[in-house]
Parts: sequence; C-alpha cells; structure tokens
Amino acid sequence: MNVVGSKVRSQFGLVFVFLFLGLLAGCQGIEVEGASQSPVVVLPSTTESPAISSPEMPLTPTAAMAPTLSPPSEPTPLPTPTPFSCSYLRGRTESASLVSSTMREEVRFLVHLPPCYDDYPDRGFPVLYMLHGWPLDERHWITLGIDVLVDDWVSRKIVGPFIVVLPGVSSDGLYVNSSGGAWSFEGMFVDELLPLIDQTYRTWRSPSGRAIGGISRGGVWSIEIALRHQDLFSIVGGHSPALALNRPMPQYDPFLLAKQGVTGMRVYLDAGSLDWARATTLQFYDVLVEYGAEVTYQVHEGGHVDALWQGGMADYIDFYVLMWPRSFDALPLWEAEPLAVTP
Repeated sequence: MNVVGSKVRSQFGLVFVFLFLGLLAGCQGIEVEGASQSPVVVLPSTTESPAISSPEMPLTPTAAMAPTLSPPSEPTPLPTPTPFSCSYLRGRTESASLVSSTMREEVRFLVHLPPCYDDYPDRGFPVLYMLHGWPLDERHWITLGIDVLVDDWVSRKIVGPFIVVLPGVSSDGLYVNSSGGAWSFEGMFVDELLPLIDQTYRTWRSPSGRAIGGISRGGVWSIEIALRHQDLFSIVGGHSPALALNRPMPQYDPFLLAKQGVTGMRVYLDAGSLDWARATTLQFYDVLVEYGAEVTYQVHEGGHVDALWQGGMADYIDFYVLMWPRSFDALPLWEAEPLAVTP
C-alpha cells in the first residue's frame, strides 16, 4: 500500500470539502466554521433601466390631454300621433218617447246626433231644440231637411258639431190649448224633456250651449220658454211665430215678458214676404230692440208654408251656431252630472 499517495489523496479531499462548504456558505449568507469570518454578501444589481419618455406626452397635464367626450346620443323621438279627424258624412237619428205627467200624453221626440258623436266621449255638445208647427209632429223639421243640412255642414267643417232635439205632441192637446206655465207644454219641456236629454246624452249644460226655435205655434212656444227660462237658454228663434193668433194669459205673453228683461239674449225672427205672421213678428222685433235684446230679423220670399222655412234653413242654422265651438276639439269638457233644472 502506498502510504504517501493515500495521505496526499486524503489531504486533497479535505481541501475540496472546505472549498465546497465555503461556496455554499457564501450563497446562503452564513458563517462556516473554519472558513473566512467575513460573510459573503450578494448585493443586488444597482444598474437602473433608463427612463423612457415619449416626446409627444408632456410631463405636465394640459387641457388638450383631457379625454374628449362624445355628446350623448339623442333618443329616437316617438312618432307624433295623428290627430283624429272625423271621416263620417252622416250622423244618426234616434227616436224615443216619454209619458208626460204634465201634459197627460205620450211625447215622442227625435234626437239627431252629429257625425263622430261617439268618437268624442269626453266632450259636451251644444243642443238645438226645434219645435214643429201645428198640426204637424216631431218629423216636421226632418221633412224640411234639417238633418241633411246639419250633417253636410258638420262633415265639411262649415260649422261645429251639435245635437238636434225634435219633440212632437198631439195636434189637439195642450200644445195648442194652453199658453204656458208648469202644466202646459212649457212645463213638460222644462221639467221632463230637457233633464232627460241631459241625462241621456253628452250635452253642454249651459244657457250659451242651448238654443230653442220653432215654426208658427212652435215659434211662440220657443219664445215663451226662452224668455221665462233665461237661466236655461240664451239663444232663441221664432220662424213665422204665430203671435197674431196667440191668446196668452199676461204672465205668458211674449210682448210683456220681453219688457221684463232680455239683455244678453240673442234672438232670431223671420217671416215670409206673403206671410200672415209678418206684421206681428215685426212688432215683436221692435219691442225686443227697445229692451236690449240682440235681434236678427229677416224676411224670406213666400207665404206661411213649408217652402218658406225650408228656404230659410241655412240662415237659421247659421244664426244658432254662430257662437258655438267650430270643431270637435274646441267643445267643452263634458260634465257627467246634469245641472239642476229650475221649473
């Protein structure tokens, strides 16, 4: 055995072991017994990366650097609804009756509703009451063509919409055999018919929204009722009113009623050039003017016959509707509760 070689190898191995342990201790920052007492410290690199700045981006913020905000997009507008326009050319006529405790008879009546009445459920319609001549009935004004003329003018927007009411009574009852008061045609009209119409239809319940007119005997009744109930009517017409044949008690006499006050009333009077009712109609006109009524007086060609009133129909309607709304949308809002009617 070579003792010297073995010893050399042994010493070499020790040196190798110490070198290995030194390196290990330096990496872990610890002291190794038998090694150098100065710890081996691994320092971090002090080399810094150069600052990178963009020549287009200034160091101090400016107003130009603020983000540009797009304006909010406008919402898509909803399509404008097309206003309803009445396209009907004709209205409709309804018939009914009431059993009058005042007149002790059945009173028939027609109600002509304008085109598109049903399409305006929130509107109140003016009402024109037209009374027939003797010895005719509720169809007298229909025979003269009032429904055709009204429908034509309303559908062509010449006038605004309104309701026409045509009452009819017997030819031998109180219509010709009384002169007024609660137990006459007046009482039936004011206490029974008018409230029924207001409860059944969408009416404009105001004196300015009601008109009443009549032919011959009906003309006398329309004048008497309007003058005695100015809280219900402010528009009245007498078409060849039979004042010359009227024999009223004083409290129902149109000439005396006019002297009690007619200021604010609009009155229409007409008669034919050959009409026996012309003279007294003109006399009544003079009284109305004297006491402050607003009166329209016309003379049409003809006598006391249907052709006279048929020929004057356009003038009549033009007068009655003059102050009424000219369109459906201009009508007043309808009040569901009827106004109280004073007998």
